Amino acid sequence: YSQKLTVDAGPYRDICPNKTYTLGGAPTASGGKAPYTYQWNPPNFLNSTTIANPKVTGLNTDIWYSVIVTSADTLIDTAYVFYKFDLINTFNAGLDTGYCFNQQAGVTIGASNNTNANHTFSWLPIEGLNDPTAPNPLATPSITTIYTLTVSDTKCLSHNTTVTVNAYLPPLISAPADTTIEEGQTITLIGTGATLFRWEPDYHIKYRFTDKPDVWPIVTTTYVFYTEDQHGCVSNDDVVVNVVNGNTLYFYNTFTPNGDGDNDVFYIANLEKYPDNTLKIFNRYGKLIFNAVGYDNTFDGKYLGNEIPTGTYFYVLDDGIDKKYKGTVTLIR
Repeated sequence: YSQKLTVDAGPYRDICPNKTYTLGGAPTASGGKAPYTYQWNPPNFLNSTTIANPKVTGLNTDIWYSVIVTSADTLIDTAYVFYKFDLINTFNAGLDTGYCFNQQAGVTIGASNNTNANHTFSWLPIEGLNDPTAPNPLATPSITTIYTLTVSDTKCLSHNTTVTVNAYLPPLISAPADTTIEEGQTITLIGTGATLFRWEPDYHIKYRFTDKPDVWPIVTTTYVFYTEDQHGCVSNDDVVVNVVNGNTLYFYNTFTPNGDGDNDVFYIANLEKYPDNTLKIFNRYGKLIFNAVGYDNTFDGKYLGNEIPTGTYFYVLDDGIDKKYKGTVTLIR
């Protein structure tokens, strides 16, 4: 008469990363009649599924193991054991990051899965952190800082990782120096620095979202140059464009009559001060295609109601007082 077969799969365990453990009891099987046959399931992370005490290596998840034991006298019994994987090595300091110092509230550091339910978090240095024991503290360093996170519990070796938090400064930018123009004159403002641009106000300005807008204010105007760099940090500077009275004619040598409301006509600045002017425009063959007395910036590139082609045309302007002007204007379609 044989004793009842008893099977012991071993104790339930909390498993630390990168360690090896032994399954089964001491012994795994007793009673019945030896020898015993063993079948462990699943085979994941085991060095053998058919011995009494296999080794578990490289475990990275929670898992249940079962062992089925059959004795020589065909008695069968099954036992189970649960191995809980310790997540300590999955918690970390997160990806390198940064924020705009004195412009943004700071940046949250630490991996998104960090949790202190069963672990302790400790950050060094503590300067610039709102809570150096939090899984995801808010970092506001005044200079670029490398923070070290130590994660620990009562079972496994502590886990250390680092993250760099960059404290970005506002971009170094510059608007041009204050300048003076005559009424009707157009100038290009040249700003430097950063990557995104905006000029305010939206008044007599073209290309205002670039670093080189054209402006032609008719009254003295302060243009503010707003910028933003690749980190989201912002700066601004300004330039005063002083406008003085003048009667100089400024001929715009290119126009694009495409109906978009921008540069659609041959424009001559300050022409309203010469109401008795006469304008003649010729094509390259010398043919008169436009003639106007008291021209008021209305030529839109049409002759007898038809669009004239892209090209360079010649003009003669008599200001109606004492001067004549000759030059070329380019039409682009």
